[in-house]
Amino acid sequence: MFRGISNISIDTKGRLSMPSKYRDAILASAAGQIVITVDHVDQCLLIYPMDQWLKVEQALMSLPNLSRRVRNMQRLILGHAAELELDVQGRVLLPAPLREYAGLDKRVVLVGQINKFELWDADQWQQARDLWLQEARADDEADDLLSQVCM
Repeated sequence: MFRGISNISIDTKGRLSMPSKYRDAILASAAGQIVITVDHVDQCLLIYPMDQWLKVEQALMSLPNLSRRVRNMQRLILGHAAELELDVQGRVLLPAPLREYAGLDKRVVLVGQINKFELWDADQWQQARDLWLQEARADDEADDLLSQVCM
């Protein structure tokens, strides 16, 4: 469904314009409704079409919340979840607390993850990507995994 990387901008009002190649899919599967929340591991945002979000939400609520780690994850992901709708131009206003959490200013990177997107500050994305590449080059196990998947 969602693949690839798009370098885009956030306007002065905090609006993000969803690339046109993704708009039709979001309109078809979720009537233009999305949910944006924080990633509980990395300093980025997660963007789900509503149909995909409902699956995530159900999975999160089915976890045993006797565990403090589970409760904290639920608090972060569910507590920051913002229901939004693409406007007629395919834009969405990113709530200020979410922009602050991810350090988003003007230049951002939208990363397709099949059922969702990650939204990163462009500079943070580049730093993280460079680190991941270094780690992968130094990791023999990663080489074995990639050989199995890519061959």
